[in-house]
Amino acid sequence: MARQNHSGIVRPIQVLLSAFLLILCDPAKVCAAPSRAGSVAYELRYAGADDPRVSLRITVESPLPAPAALVIPRSYPGGYSFVRYDDFVEDVNASSPDGKSLECKKDADGPRWAIGQEGERISRIEYRVNVGRMEDRIRDSVDSSKIRKNYVGLLGYSVFGYIDGLEQAPVSLQVDGPGDWPVLSTLDARATVLKGTAKAQAANYNILADSQIVMGPGVQFRRLPGKIDLLVAVFSEGDEDVDAESKLARVALDRVQEYFGDTPFPAYAVLLELLRPREGHDYDFSQEHDTSGTFSLSVDRATNAHSADSHDYSALLNYAHHMAHSWVPKRVWGVGYRPFNWELPPVIETIWFNEGFGRYAGMQALAAGLPDEERKARREREMMRTRGFLDAAPPFIERMPLTLLSQEASFLYASDFRTGKNIFGRGFLMAAEIDDRIQAQTGGRKSLRDGFRALLAWSAKNQRALQVEEMTRIISESTGVDVHDIVARWMEAPLR
Repeated sequence: MARQNHSGIVRPIQVLLSAFLLILCDPAKVCAAPSRAGSVAYELRYAGADDPRVSLRITVESPLPAPAALVIPRSYPGGYSFVRYDDFVEDVNASSPDGKSLECKKDADGPRWAIGQEGERISRIEYRVNVGRMEDRIRDSVDSSKIRKNYVGLLGYSVFGYIDGLEQAPVSLQVDGPGDWPVLSTLDARATVLKGTAKAQAANYNILADSQIVMGPGVQFRRLPGKIDLLVAVFSEGDEDVDAESKLARVALDRVQEYFGDTPFPAYAVLLELLRPREGHDYDFSQEHDTSGTFSLSVDRATNAHSADSHDYSALLNYAHHMAHSWVPKRVWGVGYRPFNWELPPVIETIWFNEGFGRYAGMQALAAGLPDEERKARREREMMRTRGFLDAAPPFIERMPLTLLSQEASFLYASDFRTGKNIFGRGFLMAAEIDDRIQAQTGGRKSLRDGFRALLAWSAKNQRALQVEEMTRIISESTGVDVHDIVARWMEAPLR
């Protein structure tokens, strides 16, 4: 995200708490995830005519025994924050296979609705999400879905709830909008943009929630083929050269793909919003998703004839940073990132890897296309800027070991951006120091890029979080350069 260790205490407490809850719970009712087969069908409908709400329906292939829980996210991958999306959910109702209405009761504290009573069965849950109120109350533009004139842009996790226990079930999605509106789900960025409807599939809820929906006659679409196909969807409330913007995104994606060297997904979608800021709202943030990115910017960030000379590189770097996240940490990650907790911000020990190493990879990916002198100058400017974040840190943050700072940033990355700047700053400078040593000791034959590729190969094979020692060993072995001392110094030693 570009807003852009208590491990000896926190993790044992979490383990003990989990064990304590397992002892207290009645396994037949509360603790055991129900055995539920079959797929889950999601339907989302927007009626249009300036309606600030969208309607959702969840239908299960095999009716479920009640009670069950409908859960609305309060956190999302890479957000490092707590967002009460359940505050905007209205009119929750449910029905049994024979059409009988079932009780739906909201939990007093959490983002859950208890659905039905013992002995009943559940086939369908319906609710509405007030997106207009969401954008009014959530001041960070990249956290909120939006409904504006001729435009609907929906973040999956802000509107899609799930039935507890069915997160891993396969998902089908149907989106219906006004009949003459183009509609797209990023679950299938290769699909033809149709009028009035879109259909897609997802392997599970996690993939569905980390996708986006865009619709409306105000959206301009561009398709740019490549090793990874690119779809660009732009909604602008100002002057925007969509073709020029799309070419920038294409260059960024090509460079990032070449850097990592693989094609783990067939297509990537850029959803770009260029908005007239509302009073009191924060703009110019971007957010990565599984195979797409939301770039929610103010209109003065548009690409057009009036753009500043530095605009193109700034836009390229923003795209590359967030595209790189589709590899790091989406496909190689450290402790705490997965499995994801949608109800509470997870405690992540390696945000420095997610954000710092990811940002460094994006910068280096772009560097391959620059002349030597320009590449060196831009790298040095970025290094100086990043060192400045660390130099300005208050002493108590300077003294925090990296794991502890990451745990703090798990909740505060953007809301107290001192944590965000220092966690990605330390990770970025660690990556740069590692890369410099590898290139120096191998005469430029190897670089941190080789380490990233080895990490991705390991993760594809093992499908689990990497421990810091494992990351360090894999980078060292794949490049032939020992970097253990660099990692240990950045992890443990105070900066001053």
